[in-house]
Amino acid sequence: MHKFFLLGVAALAISACSNTGADTDGDGKISNAEATTEMAKGGAMAMKPGLWEVKIGFNKVEAPTAPADVQEKIKAQMGQGVTQRSCLTKEQVEKPSTDFFGAPPEANCTFEELSRSADGMKVAMTCKPGGPMVIKSKMDGKFQAETYTMNIDQSTEGTPMGAVKMTGKIDGKRVGDCPA
Repeated sequence: MHKFFLLGVAALAISACSNTGADTDGDGKISNAEATTEMAKGGAMAMKPGLWEVKIGFNKVEAPTAPADVQEKIKAQMGQGVTQRSCLTKEQVEKPSTDFFGAPPEANCTFEELSRSADGMKVAMTCKPGGPMVIKSKMDGKFQAETYTMNIDQSTEGTPMGAVKMTGKIDGKRVGDCPA
């Protein structure tokens, strides 16, 4: 499922708002252990296992230090969005982990906020996938058995184009069973 929010999309462009309940030790940071506990507390996801198609698109892209022609190319590419398919297993539905929402270990993400229930989530995270790149993302959304929608705000620093800020949406729909 983490493929739905792959950092590759973040590098093209990745991702909420708010509940500090996951910060159980009160240090102002959500550790990996605290994030794992919060993900488990939400119970099973409302989503059905199967093959899911996800479209990630950005309706607002700002890259103020990039040349005008580069800005236009970025806006055109991000505006078209990216569509991909991925299988969601029964195990992922029943026990989602932090990589469920785009924070695989190789992304080197930390959570500032994290709240998840069976039918929704809010998260704010900072990822440092390597080099000078820093991606700050916020997502919030609602899940149903066969569809979901998430809003996303993201700012990325350390790119060859300078700072890039994007706002968009992630729409997912179940399109059938996973291939055998």
